[in-house]
Amino acid sequence: MSFFISADSLMYYEHYECPAKGAKTLVMIHGAGLNSTFWQSIVPLLEWRYSILLYDLSGHGQSSEGHTDISWELLTGELHALLRSLRLGRVILLGHDFGAHLAVQFALTYGSMVESLILISPFAHLPLTSLHKEYKLRVSLAKKAARQTLGEAMAKRMSAKHTDAVLTERIVHAFERVHSPTYVQMMELATKPVFLKDYLVLQKPVLLLSGEQDPVFTPALAGLTHAQLEMTAFLVVPDASSLVFVDQPIYAADWIDAFSRKPLPGQRNNAINRELRQHVQQLTKQGYEHWGGNRIRIRCLGKFEVCLNDRIVPGGWNTRYAKSLMIYLAFHPTATREQLCEALFPEVEHPNAMRNLRVYLSHFAKLLETNDTDKPCLTIGRDVVKLHYLVDCDLMEFLNDLQQVAAEQDSEVKYGLCEDLLSRLSGKLMPGCYDPFALSLKEKVEQLWEGITLWAADYCMLTGKSGQAIPFLLSGLQHGLADETLYYDRLIAIYQENGNTKELRKWVRKKRNSLSAPPAEEKL
Repeated sequence: MSFFISADSLMYYEHYECPAKGAKTLVMIHGAGLNSTFWQSIVPLLEWRYSILLYDLSGHGQSSEGHTDISWELLTGELHALLRSLRLGRVILLGHDFGAHLAVQFALTYGSMVESLILISPFAHLPLTSLHKEYKLRVSLAKKAARQTLGEAMAKRMSAKHTDAVLTERIVHAFERVHSPTYVQMMELATKPVFLKDYLVLQKPVLLLSGEQDPVFTPALAGLTHAQLEMTAFLVVPDASSLVFVDQPIYAADWIDAFSRKPLPGQRNNAINRELRQHVQQLTKQGYEHWGGNRIRIRCLGKFEVCLNDRIVPGGWNTRYAKSLMIYLAFHPTATREQLCEALFPEVEHPNAMRNLRVYLSHFAKLLETNDTDKPCLTIGRDVVKLHYLVDCDLMEFLNDLQQVAAEQDSEVKYGLCEDLLSRLSGKLMPGCYDPFALSLKEKVEQLWEGITLWAADYCMLTGKSGQAIPFLLSGLQHGLADETLYYDRLIAIYQENGNTKELRKWVRKKRNSLSAPPAEEKL
């Protein structure tokens, strides 16, 4: 057991020195949430030919909790100091998940110390919404859920052997040991969209390993990444997920050994590969430009607000259907005039609706005028209205997340996501929006939310956390469409259990009043 002091933190490491003359050194960097023990599945298969260095990242395993601010400079500096203390020269970096990204950053900073890189299921940074949601899920669980819940969720994503109780327990235990703020900072650091750009200037031989069953760095995504890079080899490991060296240690060790001895594959620079690489790089560049280009942010939860490239668009939204047009175009960036009339004011006769729409669109276009860029945010043609900016709408994101949570099968993961949703929903939904399209969206959100709040409340009560059910029930009463007595019954049961007679009387009275009140149509 060895420790190294670097930047006021204690770093745990293990160094296996190979007696063979001229043996190369493999430096193995584990992923976020794990620790160096997971490399032990391949250490015995490689230590006869290579010296091996394992270490626990800051805030992981047996290393100390870490620093307030995590940065690439800090993490690469710690590894550099460790290598210097052991008097190691050129090494081969072997990184998994976050560790793969750290390996790239180290090679960019200390290139003379790196011979080649082996990247296993690295963080991918193509402009894909589904990738963004996956990384966001991990951060959300780390912030809102218990670390055990995060570990159980990640075990299912990381290993094809997640049904193995012993392995799952190891993964969960590793995540329970992690310093949560450090994990969140690492995730946020690694998901900044610079990974492929870093790759392109790396100029080091790289082996990409992807598990056949990896749900994030899929074989297709690995192949697309490989197609963009000049000095890479690429392998899909069968019957494996992200932890290929745990799921298939012999297969992984054989390829690590083969690449370490001969890192540059043949046929990489033939004419077809060069042309393919140019095309894929161009498509990715266009995607990045769109992803990072002009953006319109629309806030509909709690209050209504529109920003063009972080500049708030001031008043004018409460007149001439401006809010309604904004929300509809957020969900349908290209729409015909007929579609707008039918969605927003179907009760108005068509000729009048079209005349009114011209006035509404003129007002709407003035609200979205900007001098920030040459490209207009909105174009209004004779037949078609088009929103050109990338839309970032909290209502759209919330609705997508509601659907994801409703479909989630893992109860602990589902509850962690429910907590995140609860923290984001406050105030009114789409205040001031009463057109048919907005009302249909609101009803859809409320229907999903009522089911989720009742499920979350029941989960809390079944797991002995009745107090945590109360915020869900109150939110469901505010935003749900279900029979109010479903919420009253649960609140009454909770306050009967905890002995809060004041709240108990309050909710018993509310239930009694709701049962004695006439139906809504009779009130009218």
